[in-house]
Amino acid sequence: MMWKVSFQAALTAAFVVSSAVFAPVCAQDAEPAADAAADDALPKPRQNEKPFTALVKCVRVQGAVHVLKPGASEWTVAVEERYYPLGSSFRTVQEAGASTTMAEFEFGPEATIKLTGSAEVSTRPVEIGVLTRTLVLKSGRVQASLPRTLKEGLFFVAAPFFTCSNLAGESQFDYQPIGNGDEVVVRCVTGTLTLEGRHYKIPRMAAANQIRIRTTDGDDLISWLRGESGDSKVLLDQGLVAEKNFETGESKDVQKTYEFALSPRCAVKIFRRRSKVGGNMIVSTMAFDATGEIKSRCAFAEGRSNVNSGELVITPVEAADAEKKKAKAASEETEEVEAVETKPAKAKEPANNAGAEEEKKSEEPQEEKKEDKNDDDI
Repeated sequence: MMWKVSFQAALTAAFVVSSAVFAPVCAQDAEPAADAAADDALPKPRQNEKPFTALVKCVRVQGAVHVLKPGASEWTVAVEERYYPLGSSFRTVQEAGASTTMAEFEFGPEATIKLTGSAEVSTRPVEIGVLTRTLVLKSGRVQASLPRTLKEGLFFVAAPFFTCSNLAGESQFDYQPIGNGDEVVVRCVTGTLTLEGRHYKIPRMAAANQIRIRTTDGDDLISWLRGESGDSKVLLDQGLVAEKNFETGESKDVQKTYEFALSPRCAVKIFRRRSKVGGNMIVSTMAFDATGEIKSRCAFAEGRSNVNSGELVITPVEAADAEKKKAKAASEETEEVEAVETKPAKAKEPANNAGAEEEKKSEEPQEEKKEDKNDDDI
């Protein structure tokens, strides 16, 4: 009996000791779990968030809004809170007599697009894991709202003749296909964006900047840019030029551009035509200020540094110097002419008078001789 009691006491003592030993360990294991729960309650850092979701969500619908899913042949009615795959097309139809039609779609937590009136856009499909998203304009007014902190190269707005990239903030596009081309009014409401077309690029459109672009297709490709609000710097392609390294004697082709401020009423015209000989594209670029005066002009062949006119417009400084030289030369010519005309006039007067007197004297004896002869005849 004594042995039994002592055994129970030993078991009790061992349990107490083990509890004392393992209790801190259990407490340590519980602390990370509590910390993890606390971390879940806090908002995650923005840099760890994905900017876009895998699907496009229909957030709001007002009026006639339709969706064309990838591979489908018929449009279906868009439903709020429903997700649609990338590659889908969306359109709004403004019906006569109806209130304003509108639809809003979400690409991510802070990335949305809004269609107003009669408008149509499509999305491009991407492979799994690709973060970029591209919105293709078809017609109508489209507004894009993206995070101001969105990294460059993640969201694009595209059309047949231009592409917008590095969008941050709010931007608006009024796009219409016309005949054999298109016309678009691009407005950067807040934030910035980059716009690039064939033979021109606007590296940065800032808030409140607005431009109009019209492009025609076919045999004669023409791009016409006009500033409507703000100052947007546009880089105009001026083809390849050969630059020679005088130290090594080597020559290489370098792309040349001309920077022009596309302010309100300023314009840029780009003409293109395929050459019948060689097949190269011949390009002519011109820039005009608000008064219509040409500020830049260049013609070149794509990929040919030996076919390039270079800048054909004289700079204001060169023009001013040329005018000064011309005025100076004209004044010098006037002074020389006046000197030449004045000096001979003074020298000829006495000579002419003396000649007249001599002629008069020479005539007088002849008359006297004639009279004498007559007397002799009598």
